[in-house]
Amino acid sequence: MGMDTLYQPMSSEGDVRVLHVDDDREFAAVAAMHLERADEGLDVVTEFSARDGLARLRSSPVDCVVSDHDMPGMNGLEFLKAVREEFDGLPFILFTGKGNEEIASDAISAGVTEYLQKDAGTDQYTILANRIRRAVGETRAKSALEESERQLSTLISNLPGMVYRARNEPGWPMEFVSDGASDLVGYSSEAIESGEVTWGSLINEADAERIDSQVQTSISVGEPFEVSYRVTTADGETRWLWERGRVVDSVDASTSQADGPAGSVDGDDGVELLEGFITDITARVTREQELEREQEFTENLIDTLDDVFYLFDPDGELLRWNDTASAVLGYDAETLSTMTVFDLVPEAFHEAVRETIERTVRTGQGTVEAPLVTADGERIRHEWRGSLIEDGSGDLLGIAGIARDITDRCEREQTLEQYRTLVENVGDPMYVLDAEGTIRMANDAMVDHLGYERADIVGADPERFMPAADVERVTETLTELRESPDRTWATVEMRTIDADGERTVTENKAAPLFGTDGEFVGSVGVMRDVTERKQRDRELGRYETIVEAVGDPVYALDEDGVFTFVNEAIEPMTGYAPEELVGEHVGVIMTDEDVDRGDRLIQDLLADPDTDTGTLEMDVVTKWDERIPSENNLALLPTENGFEGTAGVIRDIHERKAREERLSEFASVVSHDLRNPLNVVQGRLSLALETDDMEHLDAAAEAADRMEQLIEDLLTLARQGDSVGGIETIDIATAAEGAWDNVDTVGATLELAGTATVDADPDRLRELLENLFRNSVEHGAQHHHSAAYDTISRRPPDDMNPGNLTVTVGTMPTDSGGITGFYVADDGPGIPAEDRERVFERGYTTAESGTGFGLAIVEDIATAHGWSVRATESGAGGARFEFTTSRADR
Repeated sequence: MGMDTLYQPMSSEGDVRVLHVDDDREFAAVAAMHLERADEGLDVVTEFSARDGLARLRSSPVDCVVSDHDMPGMNGLEFLKAVREEFDGLPFILFTGKGNEEIASDAISAGVTEYLQKDAGTDQYTILANRIRRAVGETRAKSALEESERQLSTLISNLPGMVYRARNEPGWPMEFVSDGASDLVGYSSEAIESGEVTWGSLINEADAERIDSQVQTSISVGEPFEVSYRVTTADGETRWLWERGRVVDSVDASTSQADGPAGSVDGDDGVELLEGFITDITARVTREQELEREQEFTENLIDTLDDVFYLFDPDGELLRWNDTASAVLGYDAETLSTMTVFDLVPEAFHEAVRETIERTVRTGQGTVEAPLVTADGERIRHEWRGSLIEDGSGDLLGIAGIARDITDRCEREQTLEQYRTLVENVGDPMYVLDAEGTIRMANDAMVDHLGYERADIVGADPERFMPAADVERVTETLTELRESPDRTWATVEMRTIDADGERTVTENKAAPLFGTDGEFVGSVGVMRDVTERKQRDRELGRYETIVEAVGDPVYALDEDGVFTFVNEAIEPMTGYAPEELVGEHVGVIMTDEDVDRGDRLIQDLLADPDTDTGTLEMDVVTKWDERIPSENNLALLPTENGFEGTAGVIRDIHERKAREERLSEFASVVSHDLRNPLNVVQGRLSLALETDDMEHLDAAAEAADRMEQLIEDLLTLARQGDSVGGIETIDIATAAEGAWDNVDTVGATLELAGTATVDADPDRLRELLENLFRNSVEHGAQHHHSAAYDTISRRPPDDMNPGNLTVTVGTMPTDSGGITGFYVADDGPGIPAEDRERVFERGYTTAESGTGFGLAIVEDIATAHGWSVRATESGAGGARFEFTTSRADR
């Protein structure tokens, strides 16, 4: 222990240890006994020399020293001085039998605590005990005060702020300010205490009125006050301060005023004094403001989430939710504050939610799918993802997370699963390649098609299962598709090679795949074995060739009578192109009557299980509303699902119908016109036999000649009809001269009024002209008989003479100078207007010897050439036959 060691009390207030130093051993023992008896709290130890006393002090604690003065070696005053050097605060009582003023003065100067002179009797020990107790008490009190002051000083000096005493008046004038003021506001304690700087001048004006009201309110009710406000420091910086203070209570004041307010300390002028502590909370306020901003940001962020945000405690009680939750659920905030998470999900999901909460508490994370039940009872599928939330102390706060509407996702997953099921169960092989062309997926059909295990296919190069050239062709096609925004897929014919090495022709419908960023990520393809289809296509090609080679129209109708196919032969017959008819009802080229008859035929075929074909004679109605007699050979289309339509071949039978008509006419003539001359022959022969008059034989011979002429004309009609042979370009005038030479004209004259060329069969044109010339000559004998203008006799009757008959052959010009045809006219009796349409009818005649076929043959020949003919009146009043040809232009 050094020389400057301060005295520290050894024990509590009740126990006092006393060191009594006296060279008189007997006195020392008696004194110790009496002191302990006088004060049981005293514990007296004895040493018999000053040096031993010092040694005792150095080795054990002592509360008070009582020492004699006269002692050998070191007297009491010397001992006192030695004690003061080492134990400055230790109470020291000089208890001596030798007393004088000099010793007392020296003792006081040396710092003696008490000076007491020895006396006779035991009362002196009581006095000494009291003096010891008082000295120790005062020393202890002083030591406690000093320690308290030291601790207070240490506390004040270490506080992050300042301690003050201020007057409760405007400006808050300070009477005391601790050293922390400089660090707090930049002004020294002296400047503030002196009034050079008033505390009120530092307070922000916006805060001054508020805090004054708060302070005065607290003072009025006898409570401490706490305020926060802003100040401006000496450097112009704004800081936030927190202050806690109160009116100084009487028990806390070092002095009190008897006439002041109860429980307060007033200044000399009666103003209340305030004591308190002020500290800088700028960092805290800034952090709080940051936290408020962060909280506001978080709140806004949470409220802007499209997902439902939630925070609930481990029991499921809702603690926080966002605006989306209220909007989705349809509950207001007050209602939600009374609900738990179990109120928001169906009861069937409670256990799953409870298990997820427990798992989240254990692991920190949890996910569960459970529908939200809205206020309207609607269930919306949601996925709940939550995390464990703890406070700053690590205590469990709750579970926070989001509930996301997964309705669309579930629908997409369901759709994806449907597609996956479809892909796996579809009969066609399917695959997916990545951007590098490696196989990443192959369905069951692809596995079966190639004959490999799926593990051997997935991850492999396509060239293992397809020729390299085919793979290259598909790659080029995909490149083209990637560069073309208008195309999404393309079909490529290629071959596959199965595990047995067999090659199969397939049709690969390929399409590129793109990611969300538009980058190419691979391709997908669907393959179809087209081997059988290729064979069918070849067969179909052959049949199509056959159908197109057929000269007659071939068609197919659906069950509603709508064309689904028509070959090219339909256009020459009807004027409709195939594409004009496909999709149209068959009634476009049929009459309503024929359509009904066709429907009845189909119903008859459907009712007869042994027959599926039939024939319908009908008129084909052309684009120009012409009607062509036709024969429709139709058949029911083969099907397993009932009636699906018909197919058929249409054949133009107008020539056959014409032949049939001529045959009918031939039969009529044979049965009627030959019967008359035959009856004449039979009658004349009978009369000749009965009368032996040979003139009857001449009449019979003439009737036989007429029969011969009829037979020849009928044979001509039957053999040639309206057909023509080889076509040549013929000069009409030349042809007329040749035909005139072949007819017995009996003095009639031929005139040629211009000429032109026509494309015609020479023989048939000559026959046409001969019939016309013969008709004119025979009808020119008008002076002897009435007109007989339809005979085709090879010579005129003996009693008929045409006289000066003139027959003219000429051309028919147009207004523009062209030629439309030719005519044959005479100056004979002509044809009555009412008979001009009938003269071309077969068998029509007004002559006794006519056959009625001459002009019919003329019309047939004209029609066979594509010409039209009409009978009219010539300029001389005779007959005129005009022919409009397709080519008569020179």
